Amino acid sequence: CIYAEFGKQWYQRRVRGVDAMFLLFTVILVVSLYYAYDITKKWLYARQFDHFPGPPPYSSFLQGNGPTFNRIKRDNAFLDCFCTWVEEYGETFQFRIRTRPVIFTIDPEALRSIFSDNINLKKVDHLPNRALFGQRITGYNSILTANGQTWAIKRKVVSGFFAKQNMHNLFPHMLPLMDRLLETKVKPRVGPDGAALDIHQLMTTIFSALPSVMGITCPMGVDEPEEIGKRVNVILDVIPVQFRSIFKMYGERAMNKEMKDTLEMIVNMRMMCRKMVEEKRKEMAGWDNNPDDDMLAWFVTANDAAGLTDEEVIEDIMTVYMVIDNMSKQLSALFTYMINHREIFEKMVAELRANPITTYKSLDNLRYTEMVILESLRMTPTLLKGTRWVLKDTKLAGYHVPAECQLQWSQYCLHRNEKYWPNARQFDPERFRNGIPNVDTLTYLPFLAGPRACLGKHIAMISMKLTLSMLARNFDLAPQPMAAPPPSISQSMALIRMKGGPWFWFNPRKSEETVAEAS
Repeated sequence: CIYAEFGKQWYQRRVRGVDAMFLLFTVILVVSLYYAYDITKKWLYARQFDHFPGPPPYSSFLQGNGPTFNRIKRDNAFLDCFCTWVEEYGETFQFRIRTRPVIFTIDPEALRSIFSDNINLKKVDHLPNRALFGQRITGYNSILTANGQTWAIKRKVVSGFFAKQNMHNLFPHMLPLMDRLLETKVKPRVGPDGAALDIHQLMTTIFSALPSVMGITCPMGVDEPEEIGKRVNVILDVIPVQFRSIFKMYGERAMNKEMKDTLEMIVNMRMMCRKMVEEKRKEMAGWDNNPDDDMLAWFVTANDAAGLTDEEVIEDIMTVYMVIDNMSKQLSALFTYMINHREIFEKMVAELRANPITTYKSLDNLRYTEMVILESLRMTPTLLKGTRWVLKDTKLAGYHVPAECQLQWSQYCLHRNEKYWPNARQFDPERFRNGIPNVDTLTYLPFLAGPRACLGKHIAMISMKLTLSMLARNFDLAPQPMAAPPPSISQSMALIRMKGGPWFWFNPRKSEETVAEAS
């Protein structure tokens, strides 16, 4: 009986063991078959792109060009690598993100097709600046990120506010703002004896106040607009963590206190924006029409017309602060170029001092200043690259592009291409002496082109001229290359991000000098 019972138990354990082994084998087999199917499917899809030139995968189909990207990311040479690939493989080529083919182009005719096609192409939804670990930033239906009919309705409504003819209504608010910032923000930092200032921080302070004169005020304990600018800087600096592997990304979220603080910062900013919208709706209840100088009222009207909620209005406000931050970085980049081009800087300052801005029309007198700004935008465009998602099979630059493919382009690479811009790496404002060369050929795209061209380009140009005029007329400026590490441009994001500096010495000018120039 004892032997029989032992044998029975041994047999049952063996059966259970066989069942467990069989189950494990089945799971491994199913996973292996699915993995093989998935790889085969991706391989067959990638074969449809064999007619495109491009850099070969690093060592295998599964890696794609990933190792190359990891290396150039460490060297802060992401976009410079694409410029090199353009020289080697032409203006349109493919590269691989792991197994996924991506089409890259700077062909102006291909870009014309991309910018004008809102049927076969759409903006990419899953970009990191839309949200941070579920906390929405610019979201998916803001004026910048929306697609389809939603985008068309919102764009049509708000375009009146951003139209060039409406700048006459905004300018009278922007000019006093600069005078107020001069007295409350700039002069106290400089003092009577002069001081070295970080242009990056100074521009953040100045431009953060800009929305306040366009109907977007700052309630809920944020004492000054520059506090919002600082918060936006932190958010944009943290966003690139989402480009990392999923393990590193969520490791950062769990272990990095700055990440947790940033998520809380986003929540607080959205609460602040929600308060703005609530107050604006109360104001609008007594209006027949929106004022020409109230951006937030136009955003509320546009979202109502598109059938959206106040959450999307909040995302429009968040988008405005992100874009304003990029404008400040653009002017910081301009000062960076001035460090090595003192004769250009001195010529621009002389023009600014000889032509004080008193009316909207007087902005036209700053022709050389505009040339310097345009050249700075060429060398370092605010938006460094862009993407679209292909919904249906289409043609691009003579190539057949299958659906479910990502298209990318880069203004940075286009503006540094010798074919379209002789001596492209040289900072030379004189190339814009007679206006933008070949403006119809889509070789100059600091504000993009087509239906989705930047709405705020006129506001950007006015605010940059006003800022330069305010600084040049009240201070003698000299670069301080030893005050901080040499500034550089971060290429890790699609948006321009300054990495330190530049520093300039600000020396107050005597009031009689300013009066004499004005007379």
